[in-house]
Amino acid sequence: MDEIIIIRALDSDGSSFKKIIDALHENNIRMAEMISPVLSFGEIEIYPASRRVLRAGSEIRLNYSEYSILHCMAKSPGRVYTKEQLYSAAWGEEYQYGMTTVENTIWRLRKKLEPDPKNPIYIKTVFRVGYKIDATET
Repeated sequence: MDEIIIIRALDSDGSSFKKIIDALHENNIRMAEMISPVLSFGEIEIYPASRRVLRAGSEIRLNYSEYSILHCMAKSPGRVYTKEQLYSAAWGEEYQYGMTTVENTIWRLRKKLEPDPKNPIYIKTVFRVGYKIDATET
C-alpha cells in the first residue's frame, strides 16, 4: 500500500508548497537514476535516465541523434534495425530515401565507441538490411 502524505501550506502565494513539490520531484529523479537499468555491451555502458554513455569507464559525449540511435539498438542487442526504424527513433519522423543521415550517424558512433571503427565489433552492418548491436560482444 502506498503512503499518503498530507501537507498543509499556509503561505498566501504557495511558494512553500512549490518548494516542497520541487524537492520531491528532484528526489524522484535521483531515485530513477539509481534504479534505472544500465544497458551494456563489451566496454560500453549506457545510463538511460541521465543519457550518459561510458566506454571503459570514460564518458563519451554523444549528440542527440547519436544517443537516440545507440539507445534504440542497445535495448535489444542482436535485433536488426532498418535505416527507417533508426531514423524514426532519432528524429521522430519518416525516413526519406536517398538520405545518408543514418549512415553518417552510425559512422560517428563507431568513431567514438569502437576500438577500430573500420572493423567494428559492437555496431555491425547487416548487408542490405540495417544495423545491430552484436549480441556476442555483450
